[in-house]
Amino acid sequence: MGNPFTPCDFDGGLNLGNKSESNGWIFILRELYISFVSDLQGNDSFMHAFSPSRGTSGGILAVWNTDLISQKRVIISDWFVSVEAVWTRLGLDVMFIVIYAPQGVVCKRMLWANILEMVVSFPGVCILMGDFKEVRDASERLGSRFNSLTATYFNDFIEYADSVDVPLGGPRFTWSDRWGSKFSKLDRFLITEGLLHNFPHITGLVLETNLPDHHPIILIEQPVDYVRGSWSQSVVGLVDMNPWVIFKKKLQFLKSNMRVWNSTSRLQLSNKRKELHVKIDALDGSLMNDASSTLLREQRVTLLKELANLKHLSQIDLTQKVKI
Repeated sequence: MGNPFTPCDFDGGLNLGNKSESNGWIFILRELYISFVSDLQGNDSFMHAFSPSRGTSGGILAVWNTDLISQKRVIISDWFVSVEAVWTRLGLDVMFIVIYAPQGVVCKRMLWANILEMVVSFPGVCILMGDFKEVRDASERLGSRFNSLTATYFNDFIEYADSVDVPLGGPRFTWSDRWGSKFSKLDRFLITEGLLHNFPHITGLVLETNLPDHHPIILIEQPVDYVRGSWSQSVVGLVDMNPWVIFKKKLQFLKSNMRVWNSTSRLQLSNKRKELHVKIDALDGSLMNDASSTLLREQRVTLLKELANLKHLSQIDLTQKVKI
């Protein structure tokens, strides 16, 4: 199947020119007050690019450390800010694209087309991040209608960009309305596969804010050693035994420890769900007497999000059982 996206002209564009070589991370802040930009003035360690507010959004602000990232070109558009740079510690060409997508289907398809053209023509790796205003499947939306057609457009865009949707730890959804009736996973990281060669343990994390609207998300690399504790256990009485026997015993230690951890985690999960149900029932009773209480409704939103996250973990656990 051919590429369904046709590139088109996008508004805006600014080339900030070349800068001296450095390396590192980029820090993305979205919907910040303009006063923050003023605070950056005169600070040689940071540069920024800003796309002004459009509609109800607060705009897009990208900030990077000039001691860590050597930027070559910055493009500013209505719906994204892109930074082409060199990650000098690795000698890696990288393009960061910070996205705040529009609501309309046509506008989003135009945005996907423009970004796709940028990604496929860039010689290095790409990191796309932000609010894509779209979900990939029905499981990423709760309490609102799932549009399979727009999800297909979005999935096609990800596929043609040859990118990976980075798994996010933490809460299942990244956005909710103030009443706790609608939840969606709108914010994410998309990376091209070349980045995985340099950062094989890269992952994302959704931060809990206990407030409605969007959750912050961060991208990290954190290698996890699942077996070090079990493997370091001494095998008493087997010092002079066949190495294969010792190896078998270590595997048995690992299996036993994983069973204990799994059983404990499931029990904690079950108890936490029961506790949340009790709290939600109590809040529902209070809201019947005081339906206008904003504080009670915000507390209910927080509890519902926690419960949705726990249900998601239970579904993952059940899926793994079926596979096994």
